[in-house]
Amino acid sequence: MWAQCTTAGIELVADLAGFAREHGLVFYDAPVLGTRRPAEAGRLTVLAAGPEDGRETITPVFDAVGARTVWTGEDGAAGSASRLKLVANSWALAVTAATGEVLALAKGLGVDPQSFFDLIGGGPLDMGYLRAKSALVLDGQLTPASFAVATAEKDARLVVRAGERSGVRLDVAVAVAERFAPGRRPGACRRGPGRGLLRRLRRAAGRAAGPPPGLHVTFRAPGRTPRKKGEEAPE
Repeated sequence: MWAQCTTAGIELVADLAGFAREHGLVFYDAPVLGTRRPAEAGRLTVLAAGPEDGRETITPVFDAVGARTVWTGEDGAAGSASRLKLVANSWALAVTAATGEVLALAKGLGVDPQSFFDLIGGGPLDMGYLRAKSALVLDGQLTPASFAVATAEKDARLVVRAGERSGVRLDVAVAVAERFAPGRRPGACRRGPGRGLLRRLRRAAGRAAGPPPGLHVTFRAPGRTPRKKGEEAPE
């Protein structure tokens, strides 16, 4: 059984599912939604798609890292979970970029940001995400970063690619991806997000008998100590 939990994009999910079939693995498409702090607290949201008859086995793994699991279908290869993740990422990236710009514009125009928050408070334009991210910026709590710029750019480009594939124009996503580009490492995201992962998995599979070693991941819930090999689980 293999649950892929990265934001891989629609095309790569299909390739990873094919790789899983080649090695006799039941495949679950299970990207997670959340940043560093929710991850450390085991409060991520897991978006999952895969066979119903294996969910009793895989659910405890998801529960160890997430506060909620949203099931989107029974065919992991179809990528319904990754599709929903791209939609959610499109929204999160757009709001993050808009938050940065509204604070920058307020500063440039000599407007107290609090007056803006008072203006939208309690109305349809108000939102908790805006206030949470704004508080971090205004309080100077920018380190450690909750999400890498290079990863945000990769996610934005996956959104753009999905839009192009579907014939949907996504001007905001394109602008967000370009805005994040200066922060990436040289050469990052230029060969197609995630393709290197598939190449590494195939190389690992060629060196090993049975399922490749890179596919076995141990999940540890926050506050729990992993058991040593051969050690029995506590009662």
